[in-house]
Amino acid sequence: MSESNGGWTRRRFLELVGRAGGTAAVYETMVALGLLNVPVAWAGPPQLPQGAGAGKRVLVLGAGIGGLTAADMLQKAGFSCLILEAQERAGGRNFTARHGTKVVEDIPKQGRHVQDCRFDPGLYLNLGPGRIPYHHRRVLHYCKDLKVPLEVYVMETTANLFFREMAFGDQPMVNRRIANDTRGHIAELLAKAVRQGALEEELKDVNRNQLVELLKKFGDLGVGFKSPKCPSEIDYCGSTRSGCAAPITVEKPCTPPPKLGLQQLLSSEFWKFNFYQPVDYLWQPTLFQPVHGMDQLVEGFKRRLGNLIRYHSEVTRITIQGDGVEIEYRDLVHRTVHIEKAHYCVSNIPLSVLKKIPVNFQSHFGEAVKESKYAPSCKVGWQANERFWESDSNQIYGGISWTNQDITQIWYPSNDYQSAKGTLTGAYNFRDSAEKFGHMLPEPRLIEARKQGARLHRELNDPRIVPLDRGISIAWQNVPFQEGAWATWDDSNKSYYGRLLVPDRTFYVVGDQVSQLPGWQEGAMMSAEHVAKQITGVLPATLEKLGEVTAPDTRALVEGNP
Repeated sequence: MSESNGGWTRRRFLELVGRAGGTAAVYETMVALGLLNVPVAWAGPPQLPQGAGAGKRVLVLGAGIGGLTAADMLQKAGFSCLILEAQERAGGRNFTARHGTKVVEDIPKQGRHVQDCRFDPGLYLNLGPGRIPYHHRRVLHYCKDLKVPLEVYVMETTANLFFREMAFGDQPMVNRRIANDTRGHIAELLAKAVRQGALEEELKDVNRNQLVELLKKFGDLGVGFKSPKCPSEIDYCGSTRSGCAAPITVEKPCTPPPKLGLQQLLSSEFWKFNFYQPVDYLWQPTLFQPVHGMDQLVEGFKRRLGNLIRYHSEVTRITIQGDGVEIEYRDLVHRTVHIEKAHYCVSNIPLSVLKKIPVNFQSHFGEAVKESKYAPSCKVGWQANERFWESDSNQIYGGISWTNQDITQIWYPSNDYQSAKGTLTGAYNFRDSAEKFGHMLPEPRLIEARKQGARLHRELNDPRIVPLDRGISIAWQNVPFQEGAWATWDDSNKSYYGRLLVPDRTFYVVGDQVSQLPGWQEGAMMSAEHVAKQITGVLPATLEKLGEVTAPDTRALVEGNP
């Protein structure tokens, strides 16, 4: 596309793409147009001026991934760093539950509740981030640098399930039948339209015979052609891509199951429930997970920076000065108040929490903090005494099953295949469903998640297989010092996003909350890199030099485009 063609410009085209599909669509369109070179989009760790921090001190507020990354980068540049963390652990929303883990929530109208994880030793569940896409180069770099071993995370298998009430006879349907029968029906319709001379204008420059040949292979058309069941080479008559009607034996080969009817597929509206999320760029294979839990990345940082972290330190006041910053914090163990001073402050405190702390922000920066929003999200997990999803009847090894119920999705573990026990993510939801779960006490939340999950797997109703007391849940909007899962930018507040990308004098904000990847650890590291460059002078730290800024489409980047 030329820069200008009859009133059209690349900018105008990308604006229209953004309206239709959000930030993710703009990003992928820019890649397709050659405006972004994805393989070299990240050139490696930033080269900060050596000794830039000599004699200078930085206070990092919050030991989440953004804060840890910023401290690591700045320390290498010669800064003296201290990390103040309000909780008893590092990692922020990088939180892995295992035997003995405590989950604290302030539940609306219910007060504070503490859950104790009672998984058997060796089992774990990621309550926050659970996967690392291959193109999240910063996270992968740090895993390598911190010697955190990785294994493959499976995003989808064709044995995963889809369930919606009243669809497919009120029974869960396997992914492969929905995906391949839909493809077959669409290929048949288009092939017949081409053969009948339709779409003449649209196909004027297309070799129709080649198109039909493509469609035959694309939809697996004409299987069993010349039989009564499949009268034409461009009829869709079912496919073994959808599985086998009966197990293969020495006497009988795989034969396709009865095809799902086109109207049956349409009535289910499966595409509205994240069915195609695994083909979106953010979730395309290959994805990874740290061996033994996502918090192994945090443990890697602690091995390097652990002596810099001061736990149980709740920030109670921030005073930004022309040449530095003063932080007042409360020691939650000894109930004492302390003051720390530094040349710079890097805040990894969630904006949902920061807005409640007294800070002498300049007006525009303070307004941006005030107008920020954080989204609710809830996860539920189970210890299963049998890996029933791997049974002969289910044959599910990793991936995600989707449902229109409040639990939204079920994740199957991508590790320890065919071992005796495992953990299952029994719910991961957003928006209204997360709000609903977040108002429940932990036990009713687990009971409701079990009830809904049993519509896909009846084994969830068997306490011998899935004991209720081996369940755990978290509603991130209820967690002290977090108060939400990720920052959201919409029409009401997106104009404020850019203001937070430059400092208020000596005060900087980091975290996925100020990145184009909200809800992802890569975004947190990206923002830390941005701030480290600003503090060391590699990047300008003024609005005038920032350039045009677009707030991220949070829903598309975190939940996908249903």
